[in-house]
Amino acid sequence: MKQSIYIIIPIYNRKSITLVCLENLKTNGDLQKYQVIVVDDGSSDRTSEEVAANYPEVIILKGDGNLWWTGAMALGMTYAYERGAKNFIWLNDDSLPAMNTLDLIVNFLQEYPNSIVGAACYVETGQLVETGFKGRQRIKALENETVAVDGLSGYCVGIAASIFKEIGAPDAIKFRQYAGDGMYVLKATRAGFKAYILGSAKVILAEEKDPIHNFTNYIQKLRKYTFKSIFWDYKSPYHLPTQFYYHTYKYGYLTGLPLFIIKATSWVIRFYV
Repeated sequence: MKQSIYIIIPIYNRKSITLVCLENLKTNGDLQKYQVIVVDDGSSDRTSEEVAANYPEVIILKGDGNLWWTGAMALGMTYAYERGAKNFIWLNDDSLPAMNTLDLIVNFLQEYPNSIVGAACYVETGQLVETGFKGRQRIKALENETVAVDGLSGYCVGIAASIFKEIGAPDAIKFRQYAGDGMYVLKATRAGFKAYILGSAKVILAEEKDPIHNFTNYIQKLRKYTFKSIFWDYKSPYHLPTQFYYHTYKYGYLTGLPLFIIKATSWVIRFYV
């Protein structure tokens, strides 16, 4: 029987990427060892049909296009918890765990119950990227390191089910597409749980990440954009309501609100310049 560990993969209209992800899990033996949930938020490219045909052991949950990343994770976690999950593993479909990475994450959660642990993530060129934060400092972990953090990006993250029992699901209203991962982990650490990056657990990020920390680079890479698509679309990392909730939740209103205003003003100025 498979272990009561549930890998949760949110997907939307990236059939080829999703199938590569699942094939990687199969090659590594993870598909055979753990429960896998794909949450398809209304794909129109027949992703679910291809997954069902090629990987019948995968559980498919469906949304109507309004789940986004955070809602998809919340749905998957709730489904798994109701079926006795001991641990969850968040996994983006463009994140490819190396052999034994998920085993290392599961073993860590067994050794340190009531914790959260993320893999160290590398781009295809081999560069290690920062996937955690502590205060305002962005954090990464070398191969021989285990680094404590306040929050984590959700590329490949193991979470004890006891944390879900205590604090519930990620906030899919305030953080639909962006920041739902980091703010959920931050909520957990503020509640007294511990979070880490495990350097020996490695993931390759197959898709180029949004350059969220460089607004100018972000808009230069877009073929077509408008004020609305940059600042009022959930697909954008600069969606202003999300950024408002992010700054005020992470730093509190006294610090977060002025910081948000300064950043938002800077982005708008650079948009028009």
